[in-house]
Amino acid sequence: MRAQKQNTCNICLATSRGTKSGRDRFSGVMRYAASRRNWVVRFMTPKQLSMNAIASDLASGEHIDGVIFSSLFGCEFMRFADSHPGIPMVRLDIPSDCATRSSVATVMIDNSEIGRQAARLLLRKGLRHLAFVDNINIFEDIHQTGRRDAFREAALETGASFTEFVVSRELVADDMEELADWLSRLPLPCGILAYNDSRAQTIIDACHLARLDIPEQIQIVGVDNDEMICESTFPTLTSIQPDFERGGYMAAQLLDGLLSSDAAPQPAERTYGIKAVVERASTQDAKGGARLVTQAMEFMRINFASRIDVASVAAALGVSRRTIEKRFREVRGEGVGMALRRIRLDNVRRLLRETDRPIYTIANECGFDSPIYLMSLFKRTFGSTMGDFRSPPPPKNREGGRPRVEKRGGGNVS
Repeated sequence: MRAQKQNTCNICLATSRGTKSGRDRFSGVMRYAASRRNWVVRFMTPKQLSMNAIASDLASGEHIDGVIFSSLFGCEFMRFADSHPGIPMVRLDIPSDCATRSSVATVMIDNSEIGRQAARLLLRKGLRHLAFVDNINIFEDIHQTGRRDAFREAALETGASFTEFVVSRELVADDMEELADWLSRLPLPCGILAYNDSRAQTIIDACHLARLDIPEQIQIVGVDNDEMICESTFPTLTSIQPDFERGGYMAAQLLDGLLSSDAAPQPAERTYGIKAVVERASTQDAKGGARLVTQAMEFMRINFASRIDVASVAAALGVSRRTIEKRFREVRGEGVGMALRRIRLDNVRRLLRETDRPIYTIANECGFDSPIYLMSLFKRTFGSTMGDFRSPPPPKNREGGRPRVEKRGGGNVS
Protein backbone atom coordinates (compact mmCIF):
# COMPACT_ATOMS: atom_id res chain seq x y z
CA MET A 1 0.00 0.00 0.00
CA ARG A 2 1.31 3.43 -0.95
CA ALA A 3 1.23 4.98 2.53
CA GLN A 4 3.08 2.03 4.09
CA LYS A 5 5.92 1.85 1.58
CA GLN A 6 7.70 4.78 3.15
CA ASN A 7 8.55 5.55 6.74
CA THR A 8 7.30 9.11 6.41
CA CYS A 9 4.10 10.21 4.72
CA ASN A 10 4.37 13.82 3.53
CA ILE A 11 0.99 15.56 3.36
CA CYS A 12 0.67 19.07 1.93
CA LEU A 13 -2.18 21.12 3.34
CA ALA A 14 -3.02 24.21 1.29
CA THR A 15 -5.45 26.34 3.26
CA SER A 16 -5.70 29.71 4.95
CA ARG A 17 -5.54 30.30 8.68
CA GLY A 18 -6.49 33.95 8.33
CA THR A 19 -10.20 33.21 8.83
CA LYS A 20 -12.14 31.24 11.40
CA SER A 21 -13.27 28.76 8.76
CA GLY A 22 -9.68 28.21 7.66
CA ARG A 23 -8.46 27.69 11.22
CA ASP A 24 -11.26 25.22 11.88
CA ARG A 25 -10.45 23.26 8.71
CA PHE A 26 -6.79 23.19 9.74
CA SER A 27 -7.74 21.91 13.23
CA GLY A 28 -9.85 19.15 11.70
CA VAL A 29 -7.03 17.94 9.48
CA MET A 30 -4.59 17.98 12.39
CA ARG A 31 -7.02 16.16 14.67
CA TYR A 32 -7.12 13.28 12.19
CA ALA A 33 -3.37 13.50 11.58
CA ALA A 34 -2.86 12.90 15.30
CA SER A 35 -3.90 9.30 14.72
CA ARG A 36 -1.35 8.75 11.95
CA ARG A 37 2.11 8.29 13.46
CA ASN A 38 4.03 8.72 10.22
CA TRP A 39 2.20 11.76 8.82
CA VAL A 40 4.14 15.00 8.40
CA VAL A 41 1.73 17.80 7.51
CA ARG A 42 3.30 20.60 5.49
CA PHE A 43 1.28 23.80 5.69
CA MET A 44 1.25 25.91 2.53
CA THR A 45 0.28 29.59 2.38
CA PRO A 46 -1.27 31.22 -0.71
CA LYS A 47 2.01 32.98 -1.53
CA GLN A 48 4.04 29.79 -1.25
CA LEU A 49 1.57 27.89 -3.37
CA SER A 50 1.60 30.55 -6.07
CA MET A 51 5.37 30.14 -6.18
CA ASN A 52 4.77 26.46 -6.99
CA ALA A 53 6.61 25.28 -3.89
CA ILE A 54 5.20 21.75 -4.15
CA ALA A 55 6.44 21.41 -7.72
CA SER A 56 9.87 22.60 -6.60
CA ASP A 57 10.00 19.83 -4.01
CA LEU A 58 9.06 17.26 -6.63
CA ALA A 59 11.74 18.56 -8.97
CA SER A 60 14.35 18.21 -6.22
CA GLY A 61 13.39 14.60 -5.63
CA GLU A 62 11.48 15.14 -2.38
CA HIS A 63 8.38 12.95 -2.34
CA ILE A 64 4.88 14.30 -1.78
CA ASP A 65 2.38 11.59 -0.85
CA GLY A 66 -0.92 13.49 -0.74
CA VAL A 67 -2.42 16.97 -0.92
CA ILE A 68 -5.47 18.67 0.61
CA PHE A 69 -6.61 21.96 -0.96
CA SER A 70 -9.21 24.25 0.59
CA SER A 71 -11.60 26.74 -0.98
CA LEU A 72 -9.20 29.66 -1.45
CA PHE A 73 -7.01 27.62 -3.79
CA GLY A 74 -9.37 26.69 -6.61
CA CYS A 75 -7.28 27.90 -9.55
CA GLU A 76 -4.01 26.57 -8.12
CA PHE A 77 -5.69 23.26 -7.40
CA MET A 78 -6.88 22.88 -10.98
CA ARG A 79 -3.41 23.53 -12.38
CA PHE A 80 -1.60 21.32 -9.89
CA ALA A 81 -4.07 18.43 -10.16
CA ASP A 82 -3.72 18.34 -13.95
CA SER A 83 0.09 18.51 -13.75
CA HIS A 84 0.55 15.76 -11.15
CA PRO A 85 -1.93 12.94 -11.86
CA GLY A 86 -0.03 10.43 -9.72
CA ILE A 87 -0.54 12.22 -6.39
CA PRO A 88 -3.74 11.48 -4.42
CA MET A 89 -5.61 14.71 -3.69
CA VAL A 90 -8.70 15.87 -1.85
CA ARG A 91 -10.38 19.17 -2.57
CA LEU A 92 -12.05 20.73 0.49
CA ASP A 93 -14.92 23.12 -0.31
CA ILE A 94 -13.61 23.60 -3.86
CA PRO A 95 -16.33 23.30 -6.54
CA SER A 96 -16.11 20.14 -8.65
CA ASP A 97 -15.75 22.15 -11.85
CA CYS A 98 -12.39 23.46 -10.59
CA ALA A 99 -10.70 20.13 -11.32
CA THR A 100 -10.60 18.05 -14.48
CA ARG A 101 -9.05 14.95 -12.96
CA SER A 102 -11.83 12.44 -12.43
CA SER A 103 -9.96 10.75 -9.57
CA VAL A 104 -9.89 13.78 -7.28
CA ALA A 105 -11.94 13.22 -4.12
CA THR A 106 -14.16 15.96 -2.71
CA VAL A 107 -15.40 17.12 0.69
CA MET A 108 -18.02 19.87 0.45
CA ILE A 109 -20.12 21.87 2.85
CA ASP A 110 -23.87 21.19 2.64
CA ASN A 111 -24.92 24.57 1.26
CA SER A 112 -28.55 23.54 0.91
CA GLU A 113 -28.78 22.81 4.64
CA ILE A 114 -27.48 26.29 5.38
CA GLY A 115 -30.28 27.81 3.29
CA ARG A 116 -32.93 25.64 4.94
CA GLN A 117 -31.77 26.39 8.47
CA ALA A 118 -31.73 30.13 7.82
CA ALA A 119 -35.26 30.02 6.40
CA ARG A 120 -36.55 28.01 9.36
CA LEU A 121 -35.13 30.51 11.83
CA LEU A 122 -36.62 33.54 10.07
CA LEU A 123 -39.98 31.91 9.36
CA ARG A 124 -40.29 31.00 13.04
CA LYS A 125 -40.16 34.74 13.72
CA GLY A 126 -43.41 35.10 11.77
CA LEU A 127 -41.76 36.83 8.80
CA ARG A 128 -43.57 36.54 5.46
CA HIS A 129 -40.94 38.23 3.31
CA LEU A 130 -37.47 36.73 2.85
CA ALA A 131 -34.50 37.91 0.79
CA PHE A 132 -31.01 36.74 -0.13
CA VAL A 133 -27.93 38.90 -0.67
CA ASP A 134 -25.22 37.35 -2.80
CA ASN A 135 -21.46 37.58 -2.56
CA ILE A 136 -19.11 39.64 -4.69
CA ASN A 137 -16.69 36.75 -5.24
CA ILE A 138 -17.60 35.05 -8.52
CA PHE A 139 -15.56 31.94 -7.63
CA GLU A 140 -17.94 31.21 -4.76
CA ASP A 141 -21.06 31.31 -6.94
CA ILE A 142 -21.54 27.55 -6.62
CA HIS A 143 -21.70 27.84 -2.84
CA GLN A 144 -24.13 30.72 -2.80
CA THR A 145 -26.32 29.08 -5.45
CA GLY A 146 -26.96 26.12 -3.15
CA ARG A 147 -27.69 28.39 -0.19
CA ARG A 148 -29.94 30.73 -2.15
CA ASP A 149 -31.96 28.01 -3.89
CA ALA A 150 -32.71 26.08 -0.68
CA PHE A 151 -33.54 29.34 1.13
CA ARG A 152 -35.92 30.37 -1.66
CA GLU A 153 -37.61 26.96 -1.83
CA ALA A 154 -38.20 26.92 1.94
CA ALA A 155 -39.73 30.40 1.74
CA LEU A 156 -42.02 29.65 -1.19
CA GLU A 157 -43.20 26.35 0.35
CA THR A 158 -44.72 28.30 3.25
CA GLY A 159 -46.25 31.00 1.05
CA ALA A 160 -43.66 33.64 1.95
CA SER A 161 -42.34 35.97 -0.73
CA PHE A 162 -38.73 35.87 -1.92
CA THR A 163 -36.42 38.38 -3.56
CA GLU A 164 -32.69 38.58 -4.20
CA PHE A 165 -30.04 41.28 -4.35
CA VAL A 166 -27.59 40.56 -7.17
CA VAL A 167 -24.33 42.47 -7.18
CA SER A 168 -23.71 44.78 -10.10
CA ARG A 169 -20.27 43.54 -11.09
CA GLU A 170 -19.29 47.08 -12.06
CA LEU A 171 -19.76 48.03 -8.39
CA VAL A 172 -17.82 45.17 -6.88
CA ALA A 173 -15.61 47.51 -4.85
CA ASP A 174 -18.46 49.53 -3.34
CA ASP A 175 -22.15 48.68 -3.67
CA MET A 176 -23.26 50.25 -0.37
CA GLU A 177 -25.60 52.87 -1.83
CA GLU A 178 -27.13 50.41 -4.30
CA LEU A 179 -27.70 47.94 -1.48
CA ALA A 180 -29.23 50.62 0.78
CA ASP A 181 -31.62 51.64 -2.01
CA TRP A 182 -32.67 48.01 -2.53
CA LEU A 183 -33.23 47.52 1.22
CA SER A 184 -35.42 50.63 1.40
CA ARG A 185 -37.77 49.12 -1.21
CA LEU A 186 -38.25 45.75 0.51
CA PRO A 187 -41.63 44.81 1.99
CA LEU A 188 -41.27 45.09 5.76
CA PRO A 189 -40.61 43.37 8.05
CA CYS A 190 -38.17 41.23 6.07
CA GLY A 191 -35.66 38.50 6.92
CA ILE A 192 -32.37 38.39 5.00
CA LEU A 193 -29.82 35.62 4.54
CA ALA A 194 -26.39 36.90 3.54
CA TYR A 195 -23.88 34.69 1.76
CA ASN A 196 -21.47 35.01 4.70
CA ASP A 197 -20.78 37.13 7.79
CA SER A 198 -18.69 39.67 5.92
CA ARG A 199 -21.56 40.28 3.51
CA ALA A 200 -24.00 40.49 6.42
CA GLN A 201 -21.83 43.18 8.00
CA THR A 202 -22.22 45.21 4.80
CA ILE A 203 -26.00 44.75 4.97
CA ILE A 204 -26.07 46.05 8.54
CA ASP A 205 -24.11 49.14 7.47
CA ALA A 206 -26.47 49.62 4.52
CA CYS A 207 -29.50 49.36 6.85
CA HIS A 208 -28.07 52.17 8.96
CA LEU A 209 -27.56 54.21 5.80
CA ALA A 210 -31.18 53.55 4.76
CA ARG A 211 -32.41 54.29 8.32
CA LEU A 212 -33.94 50.85 8.72
CA ASP A 213 -34.22 49.40 12.22
CA ILE A 214 -32.67 46.02 13.04
CA PRO A 215 -34.34 43.72 14.04
CA GLU A 216 -37.73 45.49 14.03
CA GLN A 217 -37.81 46.04 10.26
CA ILE A 218 -34.94 43.92 8.95
CA GLN A 219 -33.64 40.70 10.49
CA ILE A 220 -30.29 39.41 9.25
CA VAL A 221 -28.56 36.02 9.27
CA GLY A 222 -24.94 35.49 8.23
CA VAL A 223 -22.89 32.34 7.67
CA ASP A 224 -19.59 31.17 9.24
CA ASN A 225 -20.09 32.52 12.80
CA ASP A 226 -16.87 34.49 12.61
CA GLU A 227 -16.94 35.97 16.11
CA MET A 228 -14.64 38.85 15.20
CA ILE A 229 -17.38 40.04 12.85
CA CYS A 230 -20.51 38.81 14.60
CA GLU A 231 -19.67 40.31 17.99
CA SER A 232 -18.47 43.65 16.62
CA THR A 233 -21.48 44.65 14.48
CA PHE A 234 -24.29 46.77 15.86
CA PRO A 235 -26.50 44.99 16.52
CA THR A 236 -24.56 41.75 16.91
CA LEU A 237 -25.05 39.28 14.08
CA THR A 238 -26.95 35.99 14.11
CA SER A 239 -24.95 33.44 12.13
CA ILE A 240 -25.00 29.83 10.98
CA GLN A 241 -21.85 27.96 11.96
CA PRO A 242 -20.85 25.20 9.52
CA ASP A 243 -18.85 22.35 11.00
CA PHE A 244 -15.61 23.32 9.23
CA GLU A 245 -13.53 21.27 11.63
CA ARG A 246 -15.53 18.18 10.70
CA GLY A 247 -14.89 19.00 7.05
CA GLY A 248 -11.13 19.10 7.62
CA TYR A 249 -11.26 15.82 9.52
CA MET A 250 -13.23 14.15 6.72
CA ALA A 251 -10.80 15.44 4.09
CA ALA A 252 -7.83 13.93 5.93
CA GLN A 253 -9.74 10.68 6.48
CA LEU A 254 -10.61 10.50 2.79
CA LEU A 255 -7.02 11.17 1.76
CA ASP A 256 -5.81 8.46 4.13
CA GLY A 257 -8.11 6.00 2.38
CA LEU A 258 -6.63 6.93 -0.99
CA LEU A 259 -3.10 6.54 0.35
CA SER A 260 -3.86 3.12 1.84
CA SER A 261 -5.31 1.62 -1.33
CA ASP A 262 -3.37 -0.27 -3.97
CA ALA A 263 -6.26 0.10 -6.40
CA ALA A 264 -6.60 3.04 -8.73
CA PRO A 265 -8.17 5.95 -6.80
CA GLN A 266 -11.90 6.25 -7.29
CA PRO A 267 -13.64 9.62 -7.14
CA ALA A 268 -15.44 10.07 -3.85
CA GLU A 269 -17.58 12.87 -2.49
CA ARG A 270 -18.55 13.58 1.09
CA THR A 271 -20.56 16.38 2.63
CA TYR A 272 -20.58 17.86 6.11
CA GLY A 273 -23.24 19.93 7.77
CA ILE A 274 -23.92 22.59 10.37
CA LYS A 275 -22.54 22.74 13.87
CA ALA A 276 -24.88 25.38 15.30
CA VAL A 277 -27.17 28.30 14.60
CA VAL A 278 -25.92 31.08 16.88
CA GLU A 279 -28.63 33.65 17.44
CA ARG A 280 -27.73 37.19 18.38
CA ALA A 281 -29.46 40.56 18.39
CA SER A 282 -29.92 40.88 14.61
CA THR A 283 -32.85 38.42 14.81
CA GLN A 284 -33.97 38.88 18.40
CA ASP A 285 -37.12 40.97 18.67
CA ALA A 286 -36.71 42.22 22.23
CA LYS A 287 -39.28 44.50 23.85
CA GLY A 288 -39.65 46.35 27.15
CA GLY A 289 -37.05 45.41 29.76
CA ALA A 290 -35.54 42.80 27.46
CA ARG A 291 -34.91 45.49 24.86
CA LEU A 292 -33.06 47.61 27.41
CA VAL A 293 -30.90 44.63 28.30
CA THR A 294 -30.21 43.93 24.62
CA GLN A 295 -29.15 47.54 24.07
CA ALA A 296 -26.90 47.39 27.13
CA MET A 297 -25.28 44.17 25.93
CA GLU A 298 -24.66 45.73 22.53
CA PHE A 299 -23.07 48.78 24.15
CA MET A 300 -20.81 46.59 26.29
CA ARG A 301 -19.76 44.36 23.37
CA ILE A 302 -18.65 47.43 21.42
CA ASN A 303 -16.99 49.27 24.32
CA PHE A 304 -15.64 46.45 26.51
CA ALA A 305 -12.03 47.53 25.86
CA SER A 306 -12.72 50.94 27.40
CA ARG A 307 -12.81 51.47 31.14
CA ILE A 308 -16.61 51.32 31.28
CA ASP A 309 -18.54 50.22 34.36
CA VAL A 310 -22.16 49.80 35.41
CA ALA A 311 -22.66 53.54 35.90
CA SER A 312 -21.34 54.39 32.43
CA VAL A 313 -23.55 51.72 30.82
CA ALA A 314 -26.63 53.15 32.57
CA ALA A 315 -25.66 56.70 31.57
CA ALA A 316 -25.20 55.69 27.92
CA LEU A 317 -28.76 54.30 27.86
CA GLY A 318 -30.28 57.19 29.77
CA VAL A 319 -31.52 55.17 32.76
CA SER A 320 -30.56 54.90 36.41
CA ARG A 321 -28.11 52.32 37.67
CA ARG A 322 -30.86 50.83 39.82
CA THR A 323 -33.15 50.38 36.78
CA ILE A 324 -30.60 48.67 34.60
CA GLU A 325 -29.47 46.35 37.40
CA LYS A 326 -33.09 45.38 38.05
CA ARG A 327 -33.77 44.66 34.37
CA PHE A 328 -30.60 42.56 34.04
CA ARG A 329 -31.55 40.38 36.99
CA GLU A 330 -35.08 39.94 35.62
CA VAL A 331 -33.96 39.02 32.10
CA ARG A 332 -30.54 37.39 32.55
CA GLY A 333 -30.45 36.39 36.21
CA GLU A 334 -27.17 38.25 36.74
CA GLY A 335 -25.94 41.78 37.30
CA VAL A 336 -24.52 44.17 34.72
CA GLY A 337 -21.01 43.83 36.13
CA MET A 338 -21.05 40.05 35.74
CA ALA A 339 -22.29 40.32 32.14
CA LEU A 340 -19.54 42.83 31.32
CA ARG A 341 -16.94 40.53 32.89
CA ARG A 342 -18.16 37.62 30.76
CA ILE A 343 -17.85 39.70 27.57
CA ARG A 344 -14.31 40.72 28.49
CA LEU A 345 -13.27 37.18 29.35
CA ASP A 346 -14.74 35.84 26.10
CA ASN A 347 -12.57 38.30 24.22
CA VAL A 348 -9.55 37.33 26.31
CA ARG A 349 -10.05 33.71 25.24
CA ARG A 350 -10.48 34.77 21.61
CA LEU A 351 -7.20 36.71 21.65
CA LEU A 352 -5.40 33.85 23.36
CA ARG A 353 -6.58 31.46 20.63
CA GLU A 354 -6.05 33.71 17.64
CA THR A 355 -3.00 35.85 18.47
CA ASP A 356 0.40 35.59 20.14
CA ARG A 357 0.05 38.90 21.97
CA PRO A 358 1.51 38.95 25.51
CA ILE A 359 -0.86 38.70 28.44
CA TYR A 360 -0.34 42.28 29.60
CA THR A 361 -1.36 43.52 26.13
CA ILE A 362 -4.46 41.30 26.09
CA ALA A 363 -5.41 42.57 29.56
CA ASN A 364 -5.19 46.18 28.39
CA GLU A 365 -7.11 45.50 25.15
CA CYS A 366 -9.94 43.79 27.06
CA GLY A 367 -10.47 46.47 29.69
CA PHE A 368 -8.51 44.99 32.62
CA ASP A 369 -6.27 47.34 34.59
CA SER A 370 -4.06 44.58 35.99
CA PRO A 371 -2.74 41.51 34.13
CA ILE A 372 -2.18 39.81 37.49
CA TYR A 373 -5.84 40.26 38.39
CA LEU A 374 -6.84 38.97 34.95
CA MET A 375 -4.69 35.84 35.32
CA SER A 376 -6.23 35.11 38.72
CA LEU A 377 -9.79 35.74 37.47
CA PHE A 378 -9.20 33.59 34.37
CA LYS A 379 -8.05 30.61 36.43
CA ARG A 380 -10.94 30.95 38.90
CA THR A 381 -13.45 31.15 36.05
CA PHE A 382 -12.15 28.53 33.62
CA GLY A 383 -10.04 26.25 35.81
CA SER A 384 -6.83 26.67 33.80
CA THR A 385 -4.10 29.25 33.43
CA MET A 386 -4.02 31.54 30.43
CA GLY A 387 -0.81 29.87 29.28
CA ASP A 388 -2.38 26.39 29.38
CA PHE A 389 -5.44 27.66 27.51
CA ARG A 390 -3.26 29.14 24.78
CA SER A 391 -0.97 26.10 24.42
CA PRO A 392 -2.87 22.99 25.57
CA PRO A 393 -1.06 19.62 25.63
CA PRO A 394 -0.94 18.27 22.07
CA PRO A 395 -3.22 15.33 21.16
CA LYS A 396 -1.52 11.95 21.27
CA ASN A 397 -1.92 9.32 18.61
CA ARG A 398 -2.45 5.63 19.13
CA GLU A 399 1.23 4.98 19.79
CA GLY A 400 1.88 7.96 22.02
CA GLY A 401 3.32 10.24 19.34
CA ARG A 402 1.87 13.28 17.64
CA PRO A 403 1.81 14.59 14.10
CA ARG A 404 4.36 17.09 12.94
CA VAL A 405 3.49 20.34 11.24
CA GLU A 406 6.24 21.48 8.94
CA LYS A 407 6.37 25.15 7.99
CA ARG A 408 7.96 25.99 4.68
CA GLY A 409 11.43 27.37 5.11
CA GLY A 410 11.99 25.74 8.48
CA GLY A 411 12.14 22.46 10.28
CA ASN A 412 9.43 20.38 11.85
CA VAL A 413 7.37 22.29 14.37
CA SER A 414 5.90 20.26 17.21
